[in-house]
Amino acid sequence: MREYWVMVGAFGSGKSELALNMAVRAAADGPCTLVDLDVINPYFRTSERGDVLDKAGVELIAPPYALHKIEIMSLSPRVYAAFTPGEGTVFFDVGGDHVGAVALGQYKPNFSGIPAEKLHVLFVVNPLRPLAADLPSARAMLDKIQGVSRLRVTGIVNNANLAGQTSAEHLVQGYELVRALSEETGIPVWGTCGCPEVLEAFEEYAAAHDLDERYIGKKYPIEVMMHRSWEKFLKEGL
Repeated sequence: MREYWVMVGAFGSGKSELALNMAVRAAADGPCTLVDLDVINPYFRTSERGDVLDKAGVELIAPPYALHKIEIMSLSPRVYAAFTPGEGTVFFDVGGDHVGAVALGQYKPNFSGIPAEKLHVLFVVNPLRPLAADLPSARAMLDKIQGVSRLRVTGIVNNANLAGQTSAEHLVQGYELVRALSEETGIPVWGTCGCPEVLEAFEEYAAAHDLDERYIGKKYPIEVMMHRSWEKFLKEGL
């Protein structure tokens, strides 16, 4: 049966970046589908990187008319095809906050048919954004998302970042927050994300300061695909 990964979190948490990276890597091992379930923010979505997904062999299911200068806040009926029997991996990139997670609720009957070991719901945390900057805010966001999506979060992700200005110190800040959130909720930390050089510096810090591996989890390097910079625009365009 297919493996399912659902990315939820606050605006600016980096859900889309993580979903893109995981989907592209999963496609190297077998069939892969990425469902763009964001009907809240039409200006920053995984569909923008359809060229990258197509090159990697990832099937993209996007909202109708996405990127066609016509925004209809509706979901494609093709989403249901992602729940049909088959092999491979399916990723859901969900809109930001609990408002965006509402879209998940209608698929509760479909998710209910997936064995627990095949369904992973990751709460992506970036403490450098105001909506999840501290434990009370992150916990409130987590509870709201679980409530409206009708799904239980199975893992927490430390994705502390300031785009190109991210440092190991930011990941340390994220470590402290996800550790507190994990201890309070009992939800394990799935992993820590970052660009390779930042992640390497964080690993060195973690070893030197004896950080608890339980609250670091999988060390997952990220290739930046979504974030834009002036230098990248001049070189590659949008």
